[in-house]
Amino acid sequence: MPYTGPIINPPAPAEAPFWEYGYVPSLAMGIVGCVVFLLIMGGQLWWFVKKRGTRSVHGLFFFACITEALGYGARLYSHDHEFSGMAFLLGISLIQIATILVSAAIYKSIQRGLKYMPNGDSLTPMRIRSMLTVFIILDVVWVLMQIAGQYFWASAQAAEILEATPMFALGTSTIIFLAGNVLQAITTIIIFVFCLVILKRSTRVLAVTPPETIVPAIKPLMVQIMISLVLFFVRLIMRIAEGSQGAYEKAATKEVYFGVFEFAPVFIIIVLWATRPLYKFIFPLGHPRYHANPQAQEGSTGSQSADHGVKA
Repeated sequence: MPYTGPIINPPAPAEAPFWEYGYVPSLAMGIVGCVVFLLIMGGQLWWFVKKRGTRSVHGLFFFACITEALGYGARLYSHDHEFSGMAFLLGISLIQIATILVSAAIYKSIQRGLKYMPNGDSLTPMRIRSMLTVFIILDVVWVLMQIAGQYFWASAQAAEILEATPMFALGTSTIIFLAGNVLQAITTIIIFVFCLVILKRSTRVLAVTPPETIVPAIKPLMVQIMISLVLFFVRLIMRIAEGSQGAYEKAATKEVYFGVFEFAPVFIIIVLWATRPLYKFIFPLGHPRYHANPQAQEGSTGSQSADHGVKA
C-alpha cells in the first residue's frame, strides 16, 4: 500500500514531502528511549570502570546505549519536525548502528568466556578470533543493507510524490531491507548453534578437568548469551514482517509494534548484561586465586592454572 498521509509538494529545503516514518514518532517513545538508555548506560559504565578482563564487552554495551539514546533523540526531534529528512535518517541509522555494537558485545562475551576455559579454542566450531571478525563484519554489512533499504523506501516514495525518478523502486528497496534482516537472522541462528556446540563440548571438557582447576561458569554464560540471541532474533522477525507487509502497512506504521518488538528486546539485552555482568561468569566471586594477582586483565595470556586477578 502506498503512503496515504499528509503531503507537502514542493517540500521545504532539507525536508521530505511526506512523513518518512509513515507516522509521527510519539513524544513518549522518544523520551522513554532517551531516558532509559542513558540510565542503563550508567550500569554498563560502572562495570567497564570496575572490572578488568570484561571491559571490551561492557564498553561495547556502553557505546550502544549512547548511540541508542541519540537515535531516540532524533525520533524525538521528528515529533515536532515531521517532515525532517535528516532527523529520519539519523533516527534509523543510529538505532541500527547500536545493534551492531550489541551483537559485537555478545560475540565478544563468547571469546572472553572461552579464554579462561581449558582448551577453549577447541570448544567452538571455528577459531574464536575468526568468528569475531567474520560475524561482526557480516553484521555491519547486513545493517547497512537495512539502513539503505529504509532510506530507499523513503526516497522512492518522495520521488513518486514529486514525479521524479527514484534511485530504487519501492519493491527493490523492500527487497534490500528484507535481505539485510533475513541474512542477519541467519547469522544469529548460526551463532546460536555455535553456543549449543560450545555447551555440549564444554560438558566433556569439564568432566575430565581436575577438580582443583578453576574454570569460568561457561554453561550459565552460554545460556545468557543464547537468551540475548533469542531476544535479538525476535526483533529481526518483526522487521522481516514489516518488510514483507510493505513499507506503509500495519506492522511498519504502528509505533506500538516498534516499541514492543524493536525497542524492548534491545533494552532487555542491555539490562540483562548490566544486572548479570560478564565478570560473574568468568571470575568466580570471592575466590582468592582471582583476587590475589591483579595483573590478569583483558590482554593477559597464560594457562588456565595461572592466577587471574580482578581489581575489586
